Amino acid sequence: MSETAHPASTSATTAPGLGVLEKAMAVLNLVSAARAPMTFTQLQRASALPKATLHRMLGTLVREGLLRHDSYNKTFLLGFRLLELAHEVWSDFDLRVAAQDELVRLRNAFDESVQLVVLSGEQMVVVASEDAGREPQVASKVGMRLPLHASAAGKAIAACLAPAQQAQLLAASLLERFTEHTIVDNEALRAELDLTRARGYALEVGEYDAERVSVAAPVFDYEGRAIGAVAVTASAAQLDARRAHSLSAELIGAARTITHSAAGQPMSLLAHTEPPAAPTPEVHAIGEARALLGEGPVWSPRDNALYWVDILAPAIHQLDAASGVPRETPLGAMVSMVVPMASGGLLLATPSGLMAMAPDSGRMTLFAHPESARPGNRYNDGKCDRRGRLWVSSMDMGAMANRGNLFRVDPDGSWEKVDSGFTVPNGLGFSPDNTRMYFTDTFRKTIYEYDFDLAAGRIANRRPLVVFGAGEGKPDGLTVDAEGCLWVAVWDGWELARFGPDGRELMRVRLPVPRPTSCCFGGADLGTLYVTSASVRLGSQALASAPLSGALFALEVPGVRGLPETTFAG
Repeated sequence: MSETAHPASTSATTAPGLGVLEKAMAVLNLVSAARAPMTFTQLQRASALPKATLHRMLGTLVREGLLRHDSYNKTFLLGFRLLELAHEVWSDFDLRVAAQDELVRLRNAFDESVQLVVLSGEQMVVVASEDAGREPQVASKVGMRLPLHASAAGKAIAACLAPAQQAQLLAASLLERFTEHTIVDNEALRAELDLTRARGYALEVGEYDAERVSVAAPVFDYEGRAIGAVAVTASAAQLDARRAHSLSAELIGAARTITHSAAGQPMSLLAHTEPPAAPTPEVHAIGEARALLGEGPVWSPRDNALYWVDILAPAIHQLDAASGVPRETPLGAMVSMVVPMASGGLLLATPSGLMAMAPDSGRMTLFAHPESARPGNRYNDGKCDRRGRLWVSSMDMGAMANRGNLFRVDPDGSWEKVDSGFTVPNGLGFSPDNTRMYFTDTFRKTIYEYDFDLAAGRIANRRPLVVFGAGEGKPDGLTVDAEGCLWVAVWDGWELARFGPDGRELMRVRLPVPRPTSCCFGGADLGTLYVTSASVRLGSQALASAPLSGALFALEVPGVRGLPETTFAG
């Protein structure tokens, strides 16, 4: 017995602090396991420690931040220092180990080089690489520094940083020109980062190397902070911009797998399987344009034309009824809404504010900016009531929950926030008798109904009208027909849905794409239903089964006509 007891005795002698450490850990475990904060008396009874010893121990643990003392209730709780220590453990965690399997899988799936890039101070550093071997000249070597402004990985990371950290990083970055395509203007770079955050991935086309294309998705830590990126890189001959966009869904999925991050979930990655065929009006695709995120169609009787936007490949699209030929006007910054103005030209929603675009020169001037105090938000859908006031929504650039607002903007540029707490606010519409307004939060899969006072420009009594169930897709943009029924584009649902004013489903119209985004009535008699769609975050397989994704569609439903849209009165 003496031989087995001797080593323990020696250990206690050589490590006199070990017993104190064990007792302190026991106290921390007691507080952690308790269902409610513990008093001193409860801790003494549970630990069986002398009063004086427990007093000293608790004082030390509180002083070091491992415990907190609630003087009002005279209880002890776990301290915030534990969270700080946990964060340090995460920061030191070798992401290369976590990422290895995903890097190999992506390299094999794409047959292209794949890199893991991390943010180290103010540097973007390649810490792991799986090279396809076919074109070693485009591979990024481990240890290589990448420029923030001219690499997909750098932009993917910077776009998701907190505003203060992003501003500090941009201030310290030298915007060196590498090729003719390199972004060297601060405002242009900020617009590119806004676009990247909204997409959920970054694209680099010949900005660092004229012969190279790269696409990257951010990697997050356990608190949702961007700490790295996964990038696919290849020669421009192998990876053009269209194919790069198609790789984004799988790349984002890999980034989430590496960190178990749920960032960006409101915009889904996987399209639902194509539904069974059903009788439907004939649907026609118009033109060759394929938008990343087509949105906001509006018919202008003044111009005898349809307008809509591509939010993520920023452009205004116009379809002239006379010629039937679509026209595209690329923009340098994200645009999420377009409406004709009574004073001429167009009103656009950009992250920098609501901009009035002159009809001839295209020159843009700031009209109003309700979200100026929240640079992390962007505008989304908008529509005018029949007095010509604009109702426009906003959302977080990365679709963070409950950060969106709804504004009313008057013709003189004044505005008022009328509701808040939305995540992905979308379709707007008004009943034919102007007593109800409809508004969608796509994230909550809900179409809301308000009481609407046209004369006062007021809404009240928000309540759900239609709630989509599991597997039904998500309601996106909407319009109201002459009978007061709602037509809703169903994201990830391959269809339009028509609902009566009471919320009862009346019909579904099958579409050849999984992600219709919005709809409106147009044409001389308002008998044509136009539908925009998206191709963003659809993988190669999904795009192969739905090659018209991103197109504009037109169809006619017998006996159904729309209501005239009102021009903004400003």
